Amino acid sequence: MVRRDVVAARVARAAAWLDDVERSFGKPVEELLADVKERDLALFYLFLAIQECIDLAAHWVADEGWSPADDAGSTFDVLAGRGVIGVETAEALRAAAGLRNRIAHGYALLDARRVRDEARQGLPSLRAFLAAAARAAGL
Repeated sequence: MVRRDVVAARVARAAAWLDDVERSFGKPVEELLADVKERDLALFYLFLAIQECIDLAAHWVADEGWSPADDAGSTFDVLAGRGVIGVETAEALRAAAGLRNRIAHGYALLDARRVRDEARQGLPSLRAFLAAAARAAGL
């Protein structure tokens, strides 16, 4: 990737948001659900972290001159197709993009327990993607 400074800033921001999400979602589920402000803030940080990964993926594809994907989730498939991230990581990130859409468009109707469980399973893939992006940028 060409813009190392952009990648470094995006990776750092997303990692910080993921740290906050992990802290909140690491609490017992009943405690998290009882604290509406913390729950909502954790969902917002998760949304931001996933969006940052989507933006990084699009930046990566564009900088390499590869054909853009049809949608945000498919951008990760482009990267997997080029061998720069694993297929399993791409699948998990495509699911994360779908989760991001659910947070964005159905916030008040979300099953916070389900989102918490999905997020806890997907956090390692988000972190793996951030590490791959950092390596690709020479960071």
